[in-house]
This record gives sequence, C-alpha cells and structure tokens, in this order.
Amino acid sequence: MVVKGLRSHLEDLLEAAVKRRLSYKDFLRLLATYPCPSELDSTNFHDVDVLVKIKGLSDEVAKAPESLPLMRERAKNLMKKGYTPLLVDCFGLPEVYEVYVKITEKCGTLAVSVEPYINALALTSEFKRAYGSPTMLDLAKALGTSLYKSPDKTVHEELGEAMALDSLLSSAERTLKNIADKLAEDAVKNKRAFIISDHGYEVYYSPPDKCPPDKYYLGHGPESRLAKIAPLIIVEC
Repeated sequence: MVVKGLRSHLEDLLEAAVKRRLSYKDFLRLLATYPCPSELDSTNFHDVDVLVKIKGLSDEVAKAPESLPLMRERAKNLMKKGYTPLLVDCFGLPEVYEVYVKITEKCGTLAVSVEPYINALALTSEFKRAYGSPTMLDLAKALGTSLYKSPDKTVHEELGEAMALDSLLSSAERTLKNIADKLAEDAVKNKRAFIISDHGYEVYYSPPDKCPPDKYYLGHGPESRLAKIAPLIIVEC
C-alpha cells in the first residue's frame, strides 16, 4: 500500500485547495511560494493554511521511501479490475489538483482519489526501471494505452527557463493546465480509469538563494522534493 501519512497529507492539501476554490494558477502560485517565508507577507491570509499543507507534504516526501514497485502492483491490480490506464510523462501537483477539481465537478466528490508514490530520484529512468520497460512508449503499449508525453517536454523546453512568476503562471496555464483538462476528460469518458505518471516537478528560484527570487522556472531531479511524487489518480464516474 501507498504510505498512509503521505496520502493523508496530499488529500488534506487537495481538499483545502478545493475549499478555498483555488484556480489552477492560484495553486501553482502557492507551490512556488511555499519555500520562501518572506513571500507570506503578500499572500492572502486565507491561503496560508494551504501553504502550510504544501510544506507538510514536502516534509513528508523528504522522508518517504521509494515506492515505485508498489505503484506497479497497484496499477496491475486496477487493470485486472477493468480500469483503463492513462499514462503521462511528468504530472505535477497543480495538474493533479486540476484533474481532482474537474472530476469532482463532473462526477462528484467520491469519484476521484489520488495515491502518491515516490520516485526517489524524480527521474523517468527510475520509473522505467521499476516497470521493466526500455521506454515510456513501450510501457504505454504494454498497458494498452497511449502516452501523454507533452507535459515533460513543456516543462523542459518552455518552462525550464527562468522567468517572472506571472509569466510562468500564464505559460503553465496555457500548456500544462490544458493537458490536465484533456486527461480528466478522457478519464471521464472511460468511466473507470486511472492516470499514472512517473514524477512531477518543482518550482525553482533564480537566483537560487534569493528570497524572494527574481525569477522562477520548473524542473525535476534528485534534489527535488515534490517532484518525487509519482501520482496515481483513480477515477470512477
């Protein structure tokens, strides 16, 4: 089973964000803000609770063990039960939140659940190794599905260059949010489905030690925390 404490922290975060009716951009802004306490001064007082929950989740991820083999078994069991897999390369917490909101709106609060697994290096190579697959495309074929590969490409090619926070938020909304919406739509069409991903991403600062920073960008790797979350989203509409 997925680490219970980790799942509880993630569920609390998603529910708190839903209760605050945060938009995709709101959620991503808070994800970019949480490591920098001085940014709290410009944060809506009511969003501080969400920031605290993001920090709590991050701390939980830091001490959680690798769990990709458990994720593989979970996916196998879901397929045996008739759930349709949807595979995506790189799915960050803002996209998880977007799917969570869309599925809840269309199918109700009990229609979606999120299980966070840990990819200790936050790299696709670790995910492929755990699944015994040479490429993500090969894994998609083995699962009988297609690969939503554009999120990772977008993170590296469009959002991996340092930019002003508002520019990052707008670019992510234009690209990553749309991918999440399409995945949510496909999951609903399949009625019983699960979305599975190899890792997420982190918001990095430029300069790295300045708080608040001048610019922001997205990335993932061994130095990440939240990027280590490999989400498995179960949908039953």
